[in-house]
Amino acid sequence: PKIHKVIACTWASTTFKTRSNRAMVGDGKRRLQEWLEFNLLSGFDHIYVYDNSGAFTNEDSLADIIGLFPPDKVTRVDWPCKICSNRDGNEGERSSQYAAESSCRLRFGTHARWLGSFDTDEYLVPMGEFSSMGEVADELDRKDVKVAVFKSSPAKPRFDLLESPKKTAEAGAFTPTVPADETFLHTYNCNWEQFPRQKDLSHRRKQMYRADYVKLHYVHYSTITTVSQMSEMETRSSGRESWLHRYVERHVHEFDEMKESTMLHTKTKVARNMLSWETRCRQSTLSEGTCHVGFPFPKGMKPTTSMKWNDRYGYNCFLNEKIEDYWWPKLVEAVKRRKEGRSNAALQNE
Repeated sequence: PKIHKVIACTWASTTFKTRSNRAMVGDGKRRLQEWLEFNLLSGFDHIYVYDNSGAFTNEDSLADIIGLFPPDKVTRVDWPCKICSNRDGNEGERSSQYAAESSCRLRFGTHARWLGSFDTDEYLVPMGEFSSMGEVADELDRKDVKVAVFKSSPAKPRFDLLESPKKTAEAGAFTPTVPADETFLHTYNCNWEQFPRQKDLSHRRKQMYRADYVKLHYVHYSTITTVSQMSEMETRSSGRESWLHRYVERHVHEFDEMKESTMLHTKTKVARNMLSWETRCRQSTLSEGTCHVGFPFPKGMKPTTSMKWNDRYGYNCFLNEKIEDYWWPKLVEAVKRRKEGRSNAALQNE
């Protein structure tokens, strides 16, 4: 039997550059701490953190954050591998991340039934009657699913929960900043498309998969599986699979976002996203772009372009009620308990 039911892998660092080097982001530690807390709360048995901080500095790492959690729940892998890119100066490419994902599957996938590689701004949220990803995985096994797919689209940070734009205002823009006493989960609970989402978001989708079925995974896709490795003769003689000359993902299930699980993508917004934001946000446009901060429609209100938030900015996103009413309070309580536990341990050691 496998040691774990569901595990997660992530590639992270104290700081990182966005793609095409558009901005430097330095909230890696804070992001990781909240993400680890939530994923343990939502039912992941173990999380492996590939710490890429050493690619940027020898003076800091994520070790102090990982040390806040039990070693039987979170493991740090020192991963100072630098990014290689065919385009000079484009450190936003993620070759180091792709290698880390393959390493995690090979090293730790043998100990787990289900595995997924996610970024620390991606929250896998059990929905419906499910209260853990372990329960979700059990249901997938009952359906003979081998690869489960999450839709993913960047959510909008809610304007009313951010720090005042005046603190970071510059040249008609500002840097959306989550206050120290808020969570990313709560602040970014504002999707531009109402649930369940209907748009084809396959270019951004993420997957969790049976580790004994997927033999090679690349970010969004299962590229080699036990079935794709079989020859035509082996496939036909198995009596379970049909032979195809081209590769097609099989045993795939797209999550029901209302009844099973969804992904909240809390992608960081930088000042560059906020140019001319006041003009752009006066429109009520249900799209990823235009206005990059969120003004959620009040519960029960029919989406309309005529209503304005505080009679000024157009409503442009929707709350996930289970995140708002169930998961966010549980996360706040979990963070509080861990902080109190550290405080008590420090007093005992004095």
